[in-house]
Amino acid sequence: MNVGLMKGVAFLLMIPVCTQTATVNSVIATINTGVTPAGLAVTPDNNFAYVANNNNYGIAGQDSVSVLNLNTNLPLTIITDVSFDQPYTVTINAAGTKAYVTNSNGSTVTVINIPANTVSAVITGFDGPSGFVIVPNTDRAYVNNYGGPIAGSGNGTTIMMVNLLTNLITGSPITVAQAPAAMAITPDGTRLYVACYVDGNDGTGVVDVVSTSSNTVIATITGFSGPFDIAITPDGNYAYVANFGSNNFAPFGTTVSVIDLSSNTIIETITVGIQPSGIAVAPNGKLVYVTNYNTLYAGSSFTDLTAGQGTVNIIDVASNTVLPPTIAVGLSPDAIAIAPDGEFAYVSNYASNTVSVIALSTFQFMSGTGCQVVNKFLMQQDVVNELTWTVSGATLPISYAIYRDAGLTDLVATVPATGTSMIYLDHNLNPNSTYTYYIVGINTANTASNPLEIVVTESC
Repeated sequence: MNVGLMKGVAFLLMIPVCTQTATVNSVIATINTGVTPAGLAVTPDNNFAYVANNNNYGIAGQDSVSVLNLNTNLPLTIITDVSFDQPYTVTINAAGTKAYVTNSNGSTVTVINIPANTVSAVITGFDGPSGFVIVPNTDRAYVNNYGGPIAGSGNGTTIMMVNLLTNLITGSPITVAQAPAAMAITPDGTRLYVACYVDGNDGTGVVDVVSTSSNTVIATITGFSGPFDIAITPDGNYAYVANFGSNNFAPFGTTVSVIDLSSNTIIETITVGIQPSGIAVAPNGKLVYVTNYNTLYAGSSFTDLTAGQGTVNIIDVASNTVLPPTIAVGLSPDAIAIAPDGEFAYVSNYASNTVSVIALSTFQFMSGTGCQVVNKFLMQQDVVNELTWTVSGATLPISYAIYRDAGLTDLVATVPATGTSMIYLDHNLNPNSTYTYYIVGINTANTASNPLEIVVTESC
């Protein structure tokens, strides 16, 4: 009989394998939205997503926000309001009570009361707002003016500060470089990083660094190519910038720039897919997910917009390298948001009018070893393979499946998990033989990890 043991715990009962697990880093659901979904955000309780339906075609009544039920992966409701004017991004406050929607073709930010799913306020005084960032643990926010009815699209040069108690702009505009497209704030709230698209050509884009205490630009980082989105790691050490490239697709971008925030310099340039658009860091800070828009003009005079296969790349923060797999999603994937618990990522597919749901790994195998023990009981002998492994992560596994083949068909056992360290004993084996095991962890979202390989060749 095979018996699983955990450090500090007595014998564990075997449990049945769940056959409905999702493969890590795979699309497990597709949710319908409104017309041309752009920015999206997930509520702090992981239960709902709010999606800005940008309505790029100008269809009457289709400027809206879709509310998605993330427990069923189905649309819950659609919010419409006269204030919506090509809604572009959604930002949810830490309490999960309000969603702030930027209206990229107008001059307003619409405030949604989340419990009621109704519009509760409209903040005015912007020009083509394309981003909204709340300063942690404060009632202040920043809005970037990409350029709209006043300056013209892509000609904005300012950031505005908003008092969230009064829903009014406060202070003077902060001047930054041309076409501020996206913003991210450090975890301590002291610095705001503003990705400025400029003209989209190679090397002309910049990231301006704003001190939130003085509301002045204290540094400018150069060398970006049509920067379109930016995300900062939870430890505040690095920022990742998606270089989309030119809006006329000559040239288009294929890279992500890594900024060391201690020196405000680019330290790595990582090649990803065509037109990296949205970018998000996993809550544990170990992985970065990048959407590749991959939508080009096939005809002359910028006609015949053609969407290729939309994809998502995964970047390992420790090595700044792209990891497999490349995840296929819908057409023209624009933005990406990761649930606060790190179990799922949500990608808005601009040309598909859908959101793709990706199952993520919420833990990592830190180590894994194996050795063989020979126990003798009078005239009998029991040969046991002892497997030991450890994990870490935001959400630990709830169970493990143990196999003897890479194809994961020769199941040894499944055991429940508690804590970060495990020992499993596989009994009644042949002595002096080599055994290879594959350990698969399953988290609370029913996502199966990539297998950990453990080879047993030596005596304990």
